[in-house]
Amino acid sequence: MFQTIVSRIAWFFALWLLQVLVFNHVHIFGYATPMPYVYFLLILPVSTPRWAYVLSGFVLGLLIDIFANTPGMAACALTLTGLFTPWLVNVFRPSDDDENFAPSRKTMEWSGFTKLIVAAVSLHCIAFFLLETFSFVDFHEILIQIISSSLLTSLFCVALELIRVK
Repeated sequence: MFQTIVSRIAWFFALWLLQVLVFNHVHIFGYATPMPYVYFLLILPVSTPRWAYVLSGFVLGLLIDIFANTPGMAACALTLTGLFTPWLVNVFRPSDDDENFAPSRKTMEWSGFTKLIVAAVSLHCIAFFLLETFSFVDFHEILIQIISSSLLTSLFCVALELIRVK
């Protein structure tokens, strides 16, 4: 139990530091920006209360906003993602698992976990980029940003899963 809590706290700070120091400075073709900090919400056990998802999403998003000069966008988008993550986990998880289920590629198989990653990351990117532009004037550009950032972030989350499970 204690080891699990320490592990989750370490992932929280590692993803925060990676985002602030590395990924915020990556903009592929000016559109795709990786935001793999969403991965933190995906590795929380199912027994985690919904308020903890929302609160941890808000705190992580707020820390990213403070250091990335994005006033409230990451906090709002990650809070929304934290609100829907428990529901998404229940949708994509195997039905025969117990209460101590923790999402991973081993417990959900690659197909289920990848669907969970893509759904949560897409929700986060949609919220983030709609808040960033706060307009539908350049709809095609917003759509390109959402799709490219969702794909890039999903790839990074899969890579993080390969690192975490080993």
